[in-house]
Amino acid sequence: MTTDAYLKELQRRLHGLSDSERADVMDFYTEYVEDANLTSGDAIVSKLGTPKQLARKVLADYSIKENETAEQKGERRTPRSNANMVWMIILAILSTPVTIPAAIAIVAVLFAVVVVMIALIGSGIVVAVALVGGAIAVAGVSLYTGAYMVFTNFFVGIAYLGVGLTGVGVILILIPLCYYIIRFLIQISANFIRFLYRKFSNRRQQPKGDH
Repeated sequence: MTTDAYLKELQRRLHGLSDSERADVMDFYTEYVEDANLTSGDAIVSKLGTPKQLARKVLADYSIKENETAEQKGERRTPRSNANMVWMIILAILSTPVTIPAAIAIVAVLFAVVVVMIALIGSGIVVAVALVGGAIAVAGVSLYTGAYMVFTNFFVGIAYLGVGLTGVGVILILIPLCYYIIRFLIQISANFIRFLYRKFSNRRQQPKGDH
């Protein structure tokens, strides 16, 4: 692989960035390759990794930067943006050869956190669906029964209607409550995974003599 072929493949893999961001990345690494006198694709790979590995690292770094910028501006980060950042980080970790013991430990912790958080969030979603679904079922049955019985047994029918309306109120409370709890869990998970990735990146970038 030639230097030009490496840079062209890198540019092709930066599909998640805007045109200006992609141009900035290419300008940076083109200058880096020239300054480091990396005259072949193999030399670049030994220094920066394959185009795929480097592109995933760049995409993860940009995703983290975007997330942190939004946080500093006080903007609300959506679960989708947090999930996208976590996914970019996972791809970057998976594509990076890890040989430093400390870095291996960080990666192991990161994936353990990802698994635990996914399980926790998944459990939260299941519980939320069960609670909301149960409330909907109770409210629906109670309202239907109340509407039917109010003409045959007025007071019993009113009681059922009361239970049904209470169920509707519970549903209106549960839906936003569950949403914000799940959103909070996603936010905390994303922040912690971002922190671990920063630690991993800093460890990886240290001179080998420091380990």
